[in-house]
Amino acid sequence: MNSVNPDLPIVKLAGVVRALDGFEGVLAGVAPDQWNAPSPCAGWSALDVAGHAIGNLRSTEAMARGRYVEYSPEHPGPAAGVDPLATWRVARADMMAALSPAALAQLLPGPWGQMPMGEIMERSPMEFLVHTWDLAQATGQPVALDPGLVHDALGPARQFAVLARLSGLIGPECPVTENADDLTRLLAIFGRRSTDS
Repeated sequence: MNSVNPDLPIVKLAGVVRALDGFEGVLAGVAPDQWNAPSPCAGWSALDVAGHAIGNLRSTEAMARGRYVEYSPEHPGPAAGVDPLATWRVARADMMAALSPAALAQLLPGPWGQMPMGEIMERSPMEFLVHTWDLAQATGQPVALDPGLVHDALGPARQFAVLARLSGLIGPECPVTENADDLTRLLAIFGRRSTDS
């Protein structure tokens, strides 16, 4: 699943691929009877988290192909299909196939202003990291998120959170202690409390 078009600027996608690998690892560990388990996302089940992540892949693919698709259902679980892992893998492969050099160079509007899609992709691990943690929490799985990705996600997450909070996408930031680690800080920006906060 890690294969990409050899002509792609891999450096722009390396962090995204690592974040997707992490989410996929947790997704593969969900037992069949755990999909209805509540997640740290208020009102969402584990299946909703999976469906939301899959929807993000599909939206990114659409943008890469020059289309804009609004994807923000209140309950995104159905997007995961009957086999969430298989649905994820197909959506991931389709998205990666769409990320041509031309697609990554196109200017797109985003939460950080208009910028090349490649730069938006460089900032996108933040959401997959948080939802990897969400899914792991919902299904009782241990998870070790890539510390480099977590550290690099802090800046984009702080910028993204300002607009996301105004539109009601995320709740208030949680307070953290002075010596909180990067993961605790990242989760707090998105309104989550880690066990270390």
